[in-house]
Amino acid sequence: MNGLSHGIGTGIETWASFGLIGALGFVLGFAMNHGSICTFIATTELISQRRPARFLALAECAVWAAIAYIILDTLPTMHGGWSPLVHMVAAAILFGVGVYVNGACIFGSVGHFGNGELDFAFTFLGIFMILSLDTVFSLRGEPMPISGSPPLALEALLVVLSAFLLLRLGLSIKGETNFRRLTVAMSAIGITSAVLSAFATRFSITTSVGSMLSIPVTSSLIFVCMFSGSLISARIRRHRFSLSWPTWKSLSRRTIGGLLMGFGALLIPGGNDTLLLVGLPMGAWQAFVAYFLMVAALAVLIARFGSTARSWS
Repeated sequence: MNGLSHGIGTGIETWASFGLIGALGFVLGFAMNHGSICTFIATTELISQRRPARFLALAECAVWAAIAYIILDTLPTMHGGWSPLVHMVAAAILFGVGVYVNGACIFGSVGHFGNGELDFAFTFLGIFMILSLDTVFSLRGEPMPISGSPPLALEALLVVLSAFLLLRLGLSIKGETNFRRLTVAMSAIGITSAVLSAFATRFSITTSVGSMLSIPVTSSLIFVCMFSGSLISARIRRHRFSLSWPTWKSLSRRTIGGLLMGFGALLIPGGNDTLLLVGLPMGAWQAFVAYFLMVAALAVLIARFGSTARSWS
């Protein structure tokens, strides 16, 4: 009887954990679509319109994550150790090129999919193809996870967050109209990702793509719920549901972009989501360097070839 009770209790705890993970994945996807947040859009607005508000919002996201890690007493943890500097530089630039080819970063790809642009599913297929090779063939050997506590105390992080919010509020008075929307979205993404990492070890969107072979249930659950959240957000915002069917050209772009982003994420390691939500909260200089180089490569391409990226909310 005791064994049966223990088994029932364990089963309930397992299903409760899955339910919480699914709910957090839903919130994550909903927030990404709700805020139409994307490094590609942020860089386009900075280069073409001299509007830095979305970059400030992305910085807030990292601070929110760091605050959540401290409150939860959880260390932000990378899936694997940082690559040598020369490899990381090349990988960050390659990731930036992949973002440009794809037309969106990791965040933006989730948001675009929610808008009914089904071709962005192939972005994640491309990333999965590359990261699965590492899972099957151990291309990077056996990477050792690394952890690090946020470099600032909770009080200092709250001061930094307040400064970012005030600065972005000042910009909103001069023409930005989405201050509240971005604030809600960034806080939700930062906090949710930190909470998810407490239940799904070393969580990030990019690493979840790669772990679908080794941890299929948890990773698949997160992705299904995250895409569902993005879809529901778009449905509420637009009061209708419409799908944009892919063309061969768009499928090729998303797949190639995903492959390039996958190569970059394999070597950094991690995509722009990992850098923002794990690397920066732990204060890793490698995360600052990789993210800067990724944005710099993207900025050069936008300045040279232009960009049609626009926020949708």
